[in-house]
Parts: sequence; structure tokens; C-alpha cells
Amino acid sequence: MPRAHPLPFRVAADAVASHHQAVAFSVVTNIACMGMAGIASMLAARLLGPQGRGQFAAIMVWTSLASALGDLGISQSCSYYSARRPRETGAIAGTAVAFSLAAAAVLLLFLEPFGAPLLGPEIAGAARIYFFSVPLSMGMTCLSSVLLGLGYFARFNLIKTVQAAGYVAGIGSAWAAGSIHVGGVLKSMLLFQAVSGVVAIICSRAIIPFSAWRISVVIARPLLSYGIRSYAGGLFWLANGRLDQALLVWLVPMQQLGIYAVAVSYSGFQFGISGAVATVAFSRAARADSGEATRQELWRGMKLYAVLTLPLAAAMVWLCRYAITTVYGVAFADACRPACILLLGGLFLGANYVSSNCLRADGRPGAPVLAEAAGLAVTVAALPWALPRWGITGAAWVSVASYAATAAALAALWMVRAQSLRRNRPAAGVWT
Repeated sequence: MPRAHPLPFRVAADAVASHHQAVAFSVVTNIACMGMAGIASMLAARLLGPQGRGQFAAIMVWTSLASALGDLGISQSCSYYSARRPRETGAIAGTAVAFSLAAAAVLLLFLEPFGAPLLGPEIAGAARIYFFSVPLSMGMTCLSSVLLGLGYFARFNLIKTVQAAGYVAGIGSAWAAGSIHVGGVLKSMLLFQAVSGVVAIICSRAIIPFSAWRISVVIARPLLSYGIRSYAGGLFWLANGRLDQALLVWLVPMQQLGIYAVAVSYSGFQFGISGAVATVAFSRAARADSGEATRQELWRGMKLYAVLTLPLAAAMVWLCRYAITTVYGVAFADACRPACILLLGGLFLGANYVSSNCLRADGRPGAPVLAEAAGLAVTVAALPWALPRWGITGAAWVSVASYAATAAALAALWMVRAQSLRRNRPAAGVWT
């Protein structure tokens, strides 16, 4: 498919955004964000204790699931079409934000009566308040995705950094104010997320003037077409990463969920690197001029991911017990074993992120659905069996098996794609 001529502002962005520079900048940003997430997790654990930390984790998990349900794949579609059609960026941004806000409104109406059945009456009131973070999160995601597609990694990473800082500031402010209950912490976090939303608007406006923003039916159709095909894969990916915690809400005491949440937080630090590599790979691959160039971006990203992540994972296993007991407290010492298991699973998960992002950038947003479905099938089949027998340790091993199954399926999809390229049959474009 022929590429649109870039806008003049794209030249400056591309001139400074070589692959290694972009990855390095994104890695630094992700490390900073993961560090702030770790600080937020530590503050929440020490402020709320295992029981309160479990309640806090339950609300955060279901809020993130709600945001994913309402996304409809639009955020991924924003990045793809902003890279392919930069001259339509104003219409893409305006249409995507309108979609997101409408979907968020429907979600809030749906979630309102289900707060108590999902989370229990004790924390249902706090959950209803924090559910208003869903439209904020979805709107910010759309705006930052447009900037990513255009190659503005600095502004994209700035929005991420401010958003992560908002969590730390929210929990820290609640602690400073003496609010030691879940509801007070979530209200403070919601306030700072609103500030993050303002920053996202300012960053976007500097690149895309408000006068260019508009809602377009013509743009809406391909956005939805690409987005919906990517949507199922995104939901499966999220379910593979979150279903364990979502089910633990009902199947284990909140104290155990709090310990498992700490294990997930610790092991998630390595995801900062894979997230950076995958983000840059998608933006560059979406702007590649051929299927073979997209495949080269995949291999470049996977090699860099392996070099950066394998030593980090080994070091984190070695330091696990000392780090968790020092940072979170001895009450969370039981998180060490599941954390080490999840570090192994994280190697597969990060590789899957890079691989599936490159498939979507290749104009095949529906392809990762097959791989993610394979992983989700493992999770759904094994988790109810493993949890009663081995508790949170069993949940961690199920995650490893799920991510490994997804990795195998993605490898098979890329082998098929490589054979197609050798036969000189390029994939059809998705812009209609």
C-alpha cells in the first residue's frame, strides 16, 4: 500500500528517533515508570497492610479490565493510522477520543450496579468512585497513541511518566493527609490522574492544533475495522495477565491476594524493557515500506530484548527475597516464590509483546488473536485446577504455561508470514 507523504513536523521527529535512541529513551522512561509503580506499590502495602492491599489490588484489576473492555482496539488503531496517514491525524484523534468517551460512559452505567457483587459491599463505594478513572485513562491512551504513531517518543513518554507519577503522588498525598483506608487513597489517585489528563491534552495540542480535531465518519470506519480485529487479541492478552488476580479475588483470602499482588509488582519490573522495545518496534514497523522491512524490525527488537532482559531477570531472581522483604516488609516474604516463577513467565510475556506488536504493525491486527487465545485456553483450563491445590504458587506456574503457549503460537504465525514473503505475496492493506 502506498504511504502518505509525511507532514513537515514528522521530519524533525524522525531525525532524532533512530531505533537505539528511541529504545534507550523508552527504556529509561519505562524504568522510571516501573520504579514509581514499585514505590506506589510499596506505599500502598505499608499504608494499607496485606488486607487493604488486597482490596486495593482487586479494585485496580477490575478498573484496568473495564478500560480494556471499552477500548475496542481504538488506541492501537490510532497508532497504526497516525503512522500510515499523518495528514489525517486531527480526524483520527478527534474520532478516537469521541469513541473512547462514549464507550467509557456506557461502561460506567454498566459498572454502577455491579460494584458490590464484584468486589463485596466493604469496598464497593470506593470502587464506584475510582471507576471514573476509566474515561480519563481511555482518553489519555488515545492521545498518547497518536503521538506514538507519529514518532513523537519524547511526548509519548512524558505522558506515561506523568501518569505514573500521579499514582505515587496520589498514594503519598493520602498518606500525608492521614487517610489510611482504601477509599481515601483512591480519591487522591483520581485527582492526580485528572492532572495527568490535562498534561496529555497539552502535549497533543502542541502537535495537533485543536482546529484540526474533528469527528469523521470516513475515518471512523477503518479505525473500528482495524480496532475490532485487534480488540480480541488485546482482551486475551489482558486476561492472560490479569485473570489470575481477578479469580483470586473470589478464591483466596484478601491477604493472599495482597501477597500475590506484590509478587506481580516485583516481577513486572522486567516488563519495562520489553514494553519499551515493543512500543518502538510497533511505531517503526507501522512506518516501514514493506513486509520484509517489518520483519526486520521484529528481529531487531527481539535481539535487543534478549540482550537487555535475560541478565536483568537473573539478577532479580538472585535479589528477590532481600528486595521484597526490604522494600515491602517481612509480612510479604511469602511473595518471593511466586515472584521468581513470574520472572520466568515474564520472559515469554515480553517476547510476546514485541512479536504481536509487529504483527499488528504489519496490517494484521487479528493475527495475534489466535496466539493469545491459545494462551488464554491454558489459563482457563489450568487455573481452577491449580489454585485449590497450590494457591498463589500454582497461579504463577499457570501464567508461565499460558505465556509459553502464546509464544509458540506467535512463532508459528511468523513462520507462515516468512513463507508468504518468500513467495512475494504482500499482505493487503487495511485502509478502506
